[in-house]
Amino acid sequence: MIKVDFRDDWKKILDKKLAACGLQYDQSCSLEDNTIRYLNADRRIPRSARRTIHESKELRIPPEYLADYSGLKKLMSEGGDLTPYLSRDIQRKKRADKSDGLLNAWGIQHLHFRPNGTGDVLFVKITEADVFVITALPHDPKVWVDTSLLQVLHENWPEEMAACVGVHGEPLTATGRLTLRGLNVNFATTMLDGAVYMSPGGGIMGSGRCLDDIVTCDKIFVGLASLQKVVEDNEGSIRGALNVSPSEELSIKLMFGNDEYWLYEPTRHVRLSLLPQR
Repeated sequence: MIKVDFRDDWKKILDKKLAACGLQYDQSCSLEDNTIRYLNADRRIPRSARRTIHESKELRIPPEYLADYSGLKKLMSEGGDLTPYLSRDIQRKKRADKSDGLLNAWGIQHLHFRPNGTGDVLFVKITEADVFVITALPHDPKVWVDTSLLQVLHENWPEEMAACVGVHGEPLTATGRLTLRGLNVNFATTMLDGAVYMSPGGGIMGSGRCLDDIVTCDKIFVGLASLQKVVEDNEGSIRGALNVSPSEELSIKLMFGNDEYWLYEPTRHVRLSLLPQR
């Protein structure tokens, strides 16, 4: 009999991943829910990496923040830690797992110009290799549904956006959009040239979670179940490769480190094979 429980192995991995985001495993939630909490936090906290800075032609930095912006831009380009400049949910409240409606719906984040918070904030779209600086606006709830954010992205970097086909925009007021966002409702927005965007950030579910995180979570657990079945179905081959007799206990673990996953036999300290990186 081969001992393998990749769900339990994933939980141990997840404990460390949550801790890296300033969170703890919530025993009152399922393993799947805790995975979604991690995926949400991982999106909200950009990984430290050198990025190319792109500024919109509409960008205007308030004069009192010009020096701060220069330092922030240097930090982003050199791959520094952006955590002190992120939402107060992350830095002060330690709630990186809280859903960010703007990020989930439109793929846009806001950065404070100073670690202690500022009245105006910088709106950006962050990818693995780039930062698209959209504009600076007051830290006000209605700004979080301001369609000019999408308009600037659309006009400056249309290649980074995916417009909807056959979908019509909805004539909503700022108050109407704010109400819908608060109810976790997705809505279509029309650009000046007629292009329509629904949820370029992935989309909001009724729970407030991002659809992309739900899909990724499902893939993780389908992958764990599939991999476990492969290991169980090939016990004989694995025992042969490791020279383990049928009477000996054989245990296979899922491990993670340095941004990669692999299979491991702990008794003999054998690394079996590499898994595709996520």
